[in-house]
Amino acid sequence: MTRISWERLAALAGVAFVVLYVAAFGLGIEVGASDQEILEHYADSGNRAKEVVAFFLIAAAALAFLVLASSLRSLIARSEHETATLAALTWAGGTACAVLVLAGNAVSRATAFAAMSDDFQLDPNTRRLVEDVGFLLFVSGALAAIILVVAVSLAALRHRLLPRWLGWAGFVVAALLPLAIAFVGFLVFLVWVLTVSTTLALRRVPATPRTGATP
Repeated sequence: MTRISWERLAALAGVAFVVLYVAAFGLGIEVGASDQEILEHYADSGNRAKEVVAFFLIAAAALAFLVLASSLRSLIARSEHETATLAALTWAGGTACAVLVLAGNAVSRATAFAAMSDDFQLDPNTRRLVEDVGFLLFVSGALAAIILVVAVSLAALRHRLLPRWLGWAGFVVAALLPLAIAFVGFLVFLVWVLTVSTTLALRRVPATPRTGATP
């Protein structure tokens, strides 16, 4: 696959990641804090259906992010040649983020899937525990994404894969990602992914001649 192709694949995957996540947030799933609100929420088939849709949207977003990380790894590896340290860090951070988001998503939506069974008796405290575990897995995924953001930012500054201003902006995003525990950091991260994707989609890279035959 050519360098241009990797850039387009990264751009498409990044945009898909943002669109799918925004669509999941757009479902407006709010359970409520009291025992009664929790029980009423999961007793409603419409609310359960929203949770199922959100599960698949977020799962697809996590897989799109994995494609984004893989494409960025390949782009950076082309510039790094033998060492490919930043490429490896990009892949590691992206993979860890995607896996943790997938796990958190599955845990958070488990109550809705279980509530579809007539034999299931929902305990509000159990739901609170499960939701907190899922949320902390999501936050852990956001923290893992710091590795990817920093690696991509360093690659942008060293190898000019992205504009220098975007490379410096990445360090600000990495510093804000711990605020994902209040969702603020993750929203900033979504903006960063969309900006990187748009930049790659619009970038024009001249073809480079081959120095030797590939095996």
